[in-house]
Amino acid sequence: MRLIGAVSEGSGAVNEDGLGWLGPRDDVTAAWIFDGVTGINRRNYLGEDTDARWLVSKAHARLMALAAEDMPPAALLAALVAGLIRDFGEASAGKAIPADYDPPAACLVLVKRYGADWQALRLGDSCLIARDGAGQHSIHAASPNTVLDRWLTREAKKRRDAGTPDGKALLADFAPQLKQGRAKRNRPGGYSILEASADALAMPETVDLGRPDRILLCTDGYYRAVDHYGLHDDAGLLDASLRGVGEVVAALRAAEAADPACERYPRFKPADDATAVMLAR
Repeated sequence: MRLIGAVSEGSGAVNEDGLGWLGPRDDVTAAWIFDGVTGINRRNYLGEDTDARWLVSKAHARLMALAAEDMPPAALLAALVAGLIRDFGEASAGKAIPADYDPPAACLVLVKRYGADWQALRLGDSCLIARDGAGQHSIHAASPNTVLDRWLTREAKKRRDAGTPDGKALLADFAPQLKQGRAKRNRPGGYSILEASADALAMPETVDLGRPDRILLCTDGYYRAVDHYGLHDDAGLLDASLRGVGEVVAALRAAEAADPACERYPRFKPADDATAVMLAR
């Protein structure tokens, strides 16, 4: 696979997304994206800009080595999580971590070539779209967390209409609901997520992609071009990303800028970090 394009653009002071790949641009053997989960703790503890950014940085560094190993997705994830557990232990040693601490987490989508075929690993609500030579699509964008996201969007609109437009204030208002939702991480009836815990091994999604001609990995901030702004459908997003991932981000940023109060396009946050990796034969 060739690397056609890669972009990771933050929406604020700290970009909690991440991306990476292995191999030269004309022969990529593995690629991945992260979407760090916005923290709801009173402060950050782990020495980076945010605890989510810390987790993404550590996971990326470990994948740069692990993704080169000849191990199936489940074993790769197990090694990654074991490393993150060690990293968290070192970073938190001697620190007064509160009992109600919400540990850092991130969505992850990884694709890796095994022989001539490709397999994927997905945790969280970031997206994977692939197309084979016959034009058939494999689309993985759904998440059990979508119900909570839609509820938050509706409730945030009510708060904004009542005069509470600030994102930090909204986050504080909804902290109890967010904490309740996060208790379902890696639990039956909940959703998978990457974290520094063996719980992250409970329910990852694995996908046999076969021999695709196109692969797009993207965070939900990039996928807003489909599910929020209606700029593309799934197939159209794949085609647009083939032409240029930067142009896709520019278009969704324009849509966000034209609707800063989230009225035309209801959403919890006016803008989100956006990351994508586009591969093609």
